[in-house]
Amino acid sequence: MSVRIIKCTDPAELFRHYDGQTEPQPAYIELDTQNGTLLATYNSEIGNAVPFTVYHGLDRRYGIPILTADAANRVMEEIAPLADRVIAGTTVEWDGNNNVAILDEDAQAAEEEIEKLLGLPSQEYGWGDEPNQGFDDSDLVGVWDIDGATNGSEVDDYDITADTTDARLEEIEQEILSDLAVCNGSTVAVCHGLDDYLKELRDELADEDPLTAAEVRVAREYLGLTGDKMAEKLGVNPRTLRSWEQGRDLVPGRIRPEIAEMKAATDAAVAKLVAGLEDADDDTLITYRTDEEYKEAMRGTSWSQGLHGWSASWHRQVCARAAAQTGARIDYAGEEEGEE
Repeated sequence: MSVRIIKCTDPAELFRHYDGQTEPQPAYIELDTQNGTLLATYNSEIGNAVPFTVYHGLDRRYGIPILTADAANRVMEEIAPLADRVIAGTTVEWDGNNNVAILDEDAQAAEEEIEKLLGLPSQEYGWGDEPNQGFDDSDLVGVWDIDGATNGSEVDDYDITADTTDARLEEIEQEILSDLAVCNGSTVAVCHGLDDYLKELRDELADEDPLTAAEVRVAREYLGLTGDKMAEKLGVNPRTLRSWEQGRDLVPGRIRPEIAEMKAATDAAVAKLVAGLEDADDDTLITYRTDEEYKEAMRGTSWSQGLHGWSASWHRQVCARAAAQTGARIDYAGEEEGEE
């Protein structure tokens, strides 16, 4: 029998740090002796709870440090022949209450070799006297805390503003992590809470400089949205939006980055239309009279992804901007080329 390895695909797949916990979740390699699979993952349970299949030995767990995906996959390849021996030497017996795994002498010897290779010479879960034994710094995911990962000048260093989108914050997060990865010899770095830290910086700026009533209305008209549709996109009551536009109530700071996200999505839609015209035989842009027509046309097309929740009036505005850039004509669906 040859064990089937389920490979890690994300570089930091073995890292998981739950909110409220002081340390990341421990990682391990798990051998399913019944299905013949070998995988590396993190312990999703908080505390000492383990599944019955682990408690009764059907699934064998071997502790590892938080390895990169490449390192974890390499290690699983290395121990695969030993895992085959464990599987071959495992039988299942009923002890009167549960099915439990029984390992013969060769399976036990193979498991001891696995534990030794992984630096676990004396305990089933946990570390021996030399943590990370057998692993280079480049094999390990570099785990940072917020204090170590940030310097307090990120707003200036990365030009974060009240209008910085979540997509841009994600790019900044990756830039920071890439710089951190080389600091300790690792190729992958992680920092629990870094995304929230960057959003807090952006949101603080938005709270200090909220949109004016006029800016909210201009943004809505720029997006080609009705008041009801804009309110739906922002998750507020239409009356609330009218109060903001009429200046009766102050606009919350959170609305500024949310509208910035909507503008960014609209700009991307315009760019997609413009790019599509470059290779098209026809320079006519097709738009829609009603929301129902628009939704039906988008259903099941490549355009549908990312455009859910918009409206026909928004799409007409997108077409207008694309036509202004390219000189393309605009027509309603069903009426192109003189159709009735």
